[in-house]
Amino acid sequence: MKNTLLLLFLFFACHAFSQVNAVLPSEAKTFYENAMLRIKPQFKNLIEKNANKLTGHKINVDSLMIELQKNPLLKGKNEKDMEAITVLILVQVSRNVDNNLKEMVIHKKNDGNENEADNQREKNYASLLVENKSEIAQNVSFIMKKLSVSSQTVMDKFK
Repeated sequence: MKNTLLLLFLFFACHAFSQVNAVLPSEAKTFYENAMLRIKPQFKNLIEKNANKLTGHKINVDSLMIELQKNPLLKGKNEKDMEAITVLILVQVSRNVDNNLKEMVIHKKNDGNENEADNQREKNYASLLVENKSEIAQNVSFIMKKLSVSSQTVMDKFK
């Protein structure tokens, strides 16, 4: 019975993963990894805090940027700087979503005795996460194209 439930969950998980229409651009991942190694801890904390708050929710990039402009840490930053921080937040959200999906699969694998309501709730949440991940990838791709200047030049302001 456990194997059957596991197979069903994996089927639905694969179906959910196949719905991802866009993936994060490789340059965004590289930008994120390089930036997170170099920027000041207070900017890292800002990125992680906002990403944690947004994980599992629909993200409106314009609203996020308006909210970021209110942050005292980002006062005086130009549009490119704000876009760079937005990309970092979105990439972190995407990473958080990946971790949540992995945890759901592991939890399902280890505890296959949940009731139908719990299964449906998890399936709905997984679908939401996958849909959000696709939208995040599209937004990141769009913003990365707008940044066009060297991401290293932008990140130098956050060291």
